[in-house]
Amino acid sequence: MSALTGKEHPAILSEMPQRCPVDGTFELTVRCNLHCKMCLFRHDDSENEEIIRRELSAEQWIDMAEQAADAGTLSLLITGGEPMLRPDFCEIWEGIYRQGFLITLYTNASLVTDRVMRTLKKYPPHRIGVTIYGASPETYRKVCGNGDAFQRVLEGARRLAELPSAMEFRTTIIRENYSDFDNICKLVEKEFGIGYNVVQTRIITQSVRGGCADVRSHRLAPEENVKLAFHRGIRRIREQVGESFDEKNLRAVYQESPQEKARNPRVSLFGCDAGMQSYTISWDGQLLGCQMMGLFSQDVLAKGFSEAWRDFPAGVRLPKMNEKCGTCEDRNICNCCCASRYAETGDPGGCPEYVCRDTKAVARLLRRERKQ
Repeated sequence: MSALTGKEHPAILSEMPQRCPVDGTFELTVRCNLHCKMCLFRHDDSENEEIIRRELSAEQWIDMAEQAADAGTLSLLITGGEPMLRPDFCEIWEGIYRQGFLITLYTNASLVTDRVMRTLKKYPPHRIGVTIYGASPETYRKVCGNGDAFQRVLEGARRLAELPSAMEFRTTIIRENYSDFDNICKLVEKEFGIGYNVVQTRIITQSVRGGCADVRSHRLAPEENVKLAFHRGIRRIREQVGESFDEKNLRAVYQESPQEKARNPRVSLFGCDAGMQSYTISWDGQLLGCQMMGLFSQDVLAKGFSEAWRDFPAGVRLPKMNEKCGTCEDRNICNCCCASRYAETGDPGGCPEYVCRDTKAVARLLRRERKQ
């Protein structure tokens, strides 16, 4: 995939293939009531007063939703931080919902009040993603800094499960909850039924955009993370198709030759849909191509949505891919992107050692399967 950069504002806009802001993310806040050790976005609590002062108001969020709908946005994710931490969450939700989006809510479920439930029952999300980081108060204390949150999360998730929404549970496994992972899955199955799968974050990068978490000190080694995800994936597939499943079939998922890629070229800003079909509006009114990367942005409050979306490519300046990644024999299975490179190295063209080790671990697993 190639990335477009431009030296002149008119030139880059004329060279761009057609873009449409179909999928949006509204980041209502980067504040959170939990202090998870692997959080990408939460700022230190000492910054909360300033963050509250700069957060978009309910009126501004609703106006932004109207502009986004007019510009072609069909699906919208409402997230944070923890969006329900805002006292005007219900007002924002109702105003945005009325624009007719396919709407998804991400929440830690610990702040689901009676008022929130009345609002969500009247305006139910199409999808809900509930983060769950442990199966006990002790694990929540270790991961999130608050053992009491465990029961609130469980109670909140039970209430959200009453809604006519597709609900999934999401988790991130670090050193502090590694031993509790199976228990998390068993808890979800026991409380909500066997149909609920727990989606595991695949790659855990450093915090971005001013996030305060020291992720490096708590995430698993890449080799541990790959082993956990790979074998869990095998187990889940085998549960669905039975013991006849052959792990060698997984090779087709990962193997796409350079020749095949050449026959299906894609031209984009970052090698993905960011800034092409998807975008994020940050808590302080910046239009980003990707929530993980604030390096390139447009002031959506000053310009309005349509103009900020139109001008976004003109501000993108990507360096050349580093030589190590460009010549790597495993680059076709690498999970690197501009955002993860920037999060790990401070350079969107850098070579992140953590992700590189992850890729090598995946490659070793695949090569081992080929020999069997």
